[in-house]
Amino acid sequence: MTATLVSDPPGTGRPTALACLERVAATLGTSPEVRALHAVPPSAEPHHDGEALLQAAVRGDRLGDLWNVLDTLVQSEVGAVLPGWRDRSAPDALESVHLVPQDDHLVRLRVRAVPAGTPAAEAPAGSRTLLDRSHEGGAPADAPGDDPLPALLAAEHRRDRDPAELLTETLVRLHIVHADARAGRSLEAYGGFTLLCTALRELLRASLIAGAGPVPRAERYAAGWAGFDATLALTSIGRRCRAELRALVAAGPPVDNAALARAAELVLRTAGRAAPAVVAGLAGPTDSYRRYLHLD
Repeated sequence: MTATLVSDPPGTGRPTALACLERVAATLGTSPEVRALHAVPPSAEPHHDGEALLQAAVRGDRLGDLWNVLDTLVQSEVGAVLPGWRDRSAPDALESVHLVPQDDHLVRLRVRAVPAGTPAAEAPAGSRTLLDRSHEGGAPADAPGDDPLPALLAAEHRRDRDPAELLTETLVRLHIVHADARAGRSLEAYGGFTLLCTALRELLRASLIAGAGPVPRAERYAAGWAGFDATLALTSIGRRCRAELRALVAAGPPVDNAALARAAELVLRTAGRAAPAVVAGLAGPTDSYRRYLHLD
């Protein structure tokens, strides 16, 4: 990696979060199949709660292999407090988001995997180049006609998410929403909050409803919010989860730490009712999440 590392120009500032990116990049860069690495450190926001981006351009025939080991790699290199959340919103990349300790707070590290030699592999705006193998010998990038990304994205969207993954998504989105709300980005915070509530809804659906067989006095819940209120009302656990989900929705995006603590407690209590084994299995990671967000 060091032979192809591109240094910052003399005299330029060096964000502290760049060290986190470089640790992951150093491991990725040991593989000759990784053709380029670009990093965008988080902006200088209070409490370091911005989002850092690491983009890896990978030979197309190895892109799926990298995607399958990415979470393990990030966990081992930077000690993310939760499993990575696979964000399906990007139309031209495989992306995962990780909450990484930085000083005494959390930084969001978004790792974007793209096929080398395609338009998606262009360096992001404002990025620093950490690795560039474009002038090296060895295996070339795949031709655009060999782009495996559409098939990989389609497979990712077809895959059912389990309650553990949905809980991780909910907690990561809560971190994003709080940062937006605290910074005064109210519209972004509102949009993210609706996605947070949707992820928690999907956790309840997967845990309490999907595969449970016919539900008395109601049609089987299919998708979305339509009929969800009435379906949760059919069981005592569902009614308790409904009350807590309603409280979360009514509270809106958390602006301060007290509101963030209440929102996190509602999320974990609701998930604990619906999927107690999942919450118990993530007890250590969620304790770390609370600690780094100063919720205890």
